[in-house]
Amino acid sequence: MKFIERILHKLRNGTELNLHPGEIVEVKSVPKILATLDENGTLEGLPFIPEMRKYCGKRFKVLKRVNKIIVEGIGIIRRIRRTVILKDVVCTGEFHGGCQRSCLLLWKEAWLKRVDSEE
Repeated sequence: MKFIERILHKLRNGTELNLHPGEIVEVKSVPKILATLDENGTLEGLPFIPEMRKYCGKRFKVLKRVNKIIVEGIGIIRRIRRTVILKDVVCTGEFHGGCQRSCLLLWKEAWLKRVDSEE
């Protein structure tokens, strides 16, 4: 049953872009992204954090796909799907006590739309 639910979710939400490095994407609007989030403010366990809002409506190149991450503080490796890193997009830490680590932000494909390179 979970397999069917995943397929239906992909069809309804258009979340399977299969993005690759170098492709141009546009970050969807805040309301469209918020509509994808669960009661915990996450999509498939990945949060949409306040620092990400300022990138909405803007275009970026995909830097790389993300398939695994190390969970900070726990040290375990976690598989992650339909997620990319965008070039020159980092967390400013302004909503995290002024943190200055400049972490790369992880973006679910459901929060992005592919832009034709000719646009």
